[in-house]
Amino acid sequence: MTRVAVIDQEKCRPEKCGKLCYKVCPSVRAGRETITFDPPSNKAVIHEPLCSGVAICVKKCPFHCITVVNLPEELDKEVTHRYSINGFKLHRLPMPKLGKVTGLVGQNGSGKSTTLNILQGNIKPNLGRYDNPPEWDEIIENYRGTEIQNYFEKLANEDLKTILKPQNVDRLPQVTKGNVSDLIEKIDEKGIKNDIKDVFSLSKVWDREIAKLSGGELQRLAIAATISREADVYLFDEPTAYLDVQERVKIAHYLNEMKSPNQTIIVVEHDLAILDYLSDHVHMYYGDAGVYGIVSHPYSVREGINIFLDGYIPSENMRFRPEPIIFKKASFDDKHTSRRLAIKFGDMTKEFDTFELAVKGGELYKGEVVGIIGPNGIGKTTFVKILAGVLEPTSLSQPTEILAQMSTTEKTSGDSDIGEEVEELSEKLLVSHKPQYLYTESEQTVEDYLREINPVMLSSGWHKSEIIEPLKFSKLIGSRLCDLSGGELQKVSIAACLGRKAHLYLLDEPSAYISSEDRVNVAKVIKRVVSHYGMGCLVVEHDVMMLNFFSDRLMVFDGKPGEIGRARRIGSLQNGMNDFLKKMDITFRQDPRTLRPRVNKKNSQLDKKQKSEGTYFVAA
Repeated sequence: MTRVAVIDQEKCRPEKCGKLCYKVCPSVRAGRETITFDPPSNKAVIHEPLCSGVAICVKKCPFHCITVVNLPEELDKEVTHRYSINGFKLHRLPMPKLGKVTGLVGQNGSGKSTTLNILQGNIKPNLGRYDNPPEWDEIIENYRGTEIQNYFEKLANEDLKTILKPQNVDRLPQVTKGNVSDLIEKIDEKGIKNDIKDVFSLSKVWDREIAKLSGGELQRLAIAATISREADVYLFDEPTAYLDVQERVKIAHYLNEMKSPNQTIIVVEHDLAILDYLSDHVHMYYGDAGVYGIVSHPYSVREGINIFLDGYIPSENMRFRPEPIIFKKASFDDKHTSRRLAIKFGDMTKEFDTFELAVKGGELYKGEVVGIIGPNGIGKTTFVKILAGVLEPTSLSQPTEILAQMSTTEKTSGDSDIGEEVEELSEKLLVSHKPQYLYTESEQTVEDYLREINPVMLSSGWHKSEIIEPLKFSKLIGSRLCDLSGGELQKVSIAACLGRKAHLYLLDEPSAYISSEDRVNVAKVIKRVVSHYGMGCLVVEHDVMMLNFFSDRLMVFDGKPGEIGRARRIGSLQNGMNDFLKKMDITFRQDPRTLRPRVNKKNSQLDKKQKSEGTYFVAA
């Protein structure tokens, strides 16, 4: 076995803990200084060859900044890159194939973005030698006989032009000024600006400032800007975040159409249905988030995704997840368990210069989660902001009412913190809102932020077991908000939203930037917590399977994106899903073995059959 020790230097605070990791290390007492402190930075350093692996330091570190794991020695021969001593370590690389779409799937923090930076040429792989990085000749020799050897030869000789569509498109307004047309015209190397203007539905925002675009519009702009440039390799980091179902399928179809024998396309994607639809083969990423990542060998799309869900790779005899991800059989039964009304909101309208929204009033039952679905630019976020008090409606038939408080008998079993919180809720409506955009420059730590949200958040056993541990961000407690990745910030924001005292919970696109396996956990957490509180919850979401996981009923938005938005009354999940997918002209089925969602190819026999029967989402 080979030992990997990783220290998050942002969290390491020896002046506060008194160098506790050094004091408890058994190797120190045996005369070997396994743990030392770098004088300039005064940060802990673990010398891996001397580490005994008993991991006492991991258990004693109060800031959760140390991780020690054992890996098979064979992986030492397959190290691609390590950032620093005790830094993240990536093993292997995917094999880009000309004329094919390579899909990458895996948990957050497992090295997918590092891979894209290596393939783009932003990072030169150091083969684990962070202190003495090799030159290109040695790197190429290391990969001799593999498909990536030729790729690196071209990259080293600057014969390969690569372009990356970044992950966090919501940061685009901070780095790019002007309007949409100025950007596209400036970088359009293929002369296709008129085509992409129509294909990516940019006509209505063509003269709009980039700073005023929605999340979906920013995503479409970023993809269009990437595609309009000439390149040998196109790299897309999560291209479907913020996009509705129809746009996701359209993007997947376009990427398949643009395949060329002389070009390579690599896509990181967490929506398994879209990954399945657009990829020719897939690589899985697994490991310990932020510690090490391993890239699997390539698999056919269906086999690879099913193996990823199983959590076990037979050919490598490797189990990388204790339990498989199990999708449930699609059910559109009326699922809400309570008939006691909790929240009632009235008819409302909101008028802007170029857009108007009209929403029918509705009611939410106690412990109910209502999914909100519809095209981008149709007013879903506007509606949520009105309920959250961020925007004032143009007209409102009646203010939002609290129809029921949690009674003494409904207080949660055995957790006094929760009971006390609910008891303290005032007659005034309290709303907890997780917004769509989460970009922050705050240097506040996650710990301070959550304690500010709710003082008992990190001490309550219920909060830990039902929110923090399932969302898997306990190791981030000492991190600054500005240092978190998109997926990490998303999970912390979901926890903050669900940890507040409120009558109504509003979550806008909680799956954005979150991995496939974490999406299932997020859906379960939302459902359990809202049911536990006995309050109402509205969730804007584009991932169809997430909607089916947590939704009791559905609220469908339609109209003309960017012009008119109309929201129907809350209805059944079955009718809402079928009506929505019918308008999108898309049919879904479930894989017979794993029950995961799969998009039917347009005009295929199954697509035509489901449309003729009016069943746009069919259970296996």
